[in-house]
Amino acid sequence: MEMNSPDATIVGDINQLPEECISQVISLTTPRDTCVSPVVSRAFRSAADSDATWQRFLPSDYSSFLSQSVDPVEYASKKELYFRLCDHPLLIDGGLMSFGLEKSSGAKCFMLSARALGIVWGTDTRYWKWIALPDSRFSECAELEMVCWLEIHGKIDSRILTPYTAYAAYLVFKLADNTWGLSSPFQTTKITLAGDIISEHLVCLNLREREQDRWWGRPPPGGEVDEMADDVRLPRERQDGWLEVELGEFDSGDGIDGEVDMSFMEIKSGRWKNGLIVQGIEVRPKH
Repeated sequence: MEMNSPDATIVGDINQLPEECISQVISLTTPRDTCVSPVVSRAFRSAADSDATWQRFLPSDYSSFLSQSVDPVEYASKKELYFRLCDHPLLIDGGLMSFGLEKSSGAKCFMLSARALGIVWGTDTRYWKWIALPDSRFSECAELEMVCWLEIHGKIDSRILTPYTAYAAYLVFKLADNTWGLSSPFQTTKITLAGDIISEHLVCLNLREREQDRWWGRPPPGGEVDEMADDVRLPRERQDGWLEVELGEFDSGDGIDGEVDMSFMEIKSGRWKNGLIVQGIEVRPKH
C-alpha cells in the first residue's frame, strides 16, 4: 500500500481508534502520564478524562473507604474523585484515621491520629494533655506535659495497604515553644511486620535544643550529649506546616503478612521531656 494513499492515512490516524481502546492503553501508564497525554491528540483528551481510565487508577476497595468517611463524599467524575483523595484525605474510622492517595501513583496513604496511637501514660493528664489545633486534620492532638518514659506505638493492618509497595512511616508533630529534653539522648524508632523487626533507627527531634546545649557547654541532665552521626534522622517541615521524622520503611508485600507496628521511644536515660505535640503517624509510599 502506498503511504500517500487515502487508506494509509486512515490506518495511521490514531483518532480513528475507539475511545475504550485508547482508555485501556492510557490506564496502563500512570496518573501523571495520563494528565499529559491529551497533547497527543483530541482522542487522547477524551479518553484521559473518562471514568473508565480513572476507575483503573483508583484502588479496587476505594468504595469501602468512601462508605467509612465521616463526611459525605461528592464527586462528578472518577477523575475528580481521584484528585479529591489526593488533595483532601478522608477522615474514616470515626475520625481516628485518614485515607488518601499518592498523586503520582494512586497508592493508598493513611494517617493514624494521636487518639489511635498507643501512648504510654497518654490518658494521665499529669503527663499528657489533649488539645485541638486548627491546622490538624484530626479533632485532637496529644501534647506532652512531662515524662521521663516516652513511648508511642502505632499499628496498621498490611492488608489495607497497596500491595507490593515500598512504604515509610512518619511521626507528624510540632514542638511547643518551651520544649526540652528531646535533643539528647536520641530517640529510637522501630518497624516490625508480623513480629519481625524490619527497620531500626535513631532520630533527634529537637536539633535546635541540641545546638543550644553545645553552645552553652551544658550536657543534658543524666548524661553526655550523644554524638551526631550521618545515620541519625532529623525532622523536616511538611507542606502543611507540621514537622515529620521518618520512623522506618517496609514493603507491603502481598498484603497477607499481618500487622505493622511502628514505634518511637526514649526510655533509657530517665531524662525528663516536654513540649512534643503529636498529630499522628502517617504511612505513605516512599520514593
